[in-house]
Amino acid sequence: MTPPEAPRYRIAVHRVRGDYVAVAMTLPGCESRGATAVEAIERVRAAIRAHLATARLLDGERAVVELEISA
Repeated sequence: MTPPEAPRYRIAVHRVRGDYVAVAMTLPGCESRGATAVEAIERVRAAIRAHLATARLLDGERAVVELEISA
């Protein structure tokens, strides 16, 4: 039996006032900043994990969305 595919999340990366902002487009309010695009993306990964953990605690269901990186 094949293990289930890991969820994917669509991320938008924007340059704002010298920093980069990575926004999880399907998770409202889930975003992060970094000095580089890579740093912002790595930080938004942690934000997504925290968002999903909170969602599981609040409603007991797992959120499933896609991740595509656009830089």
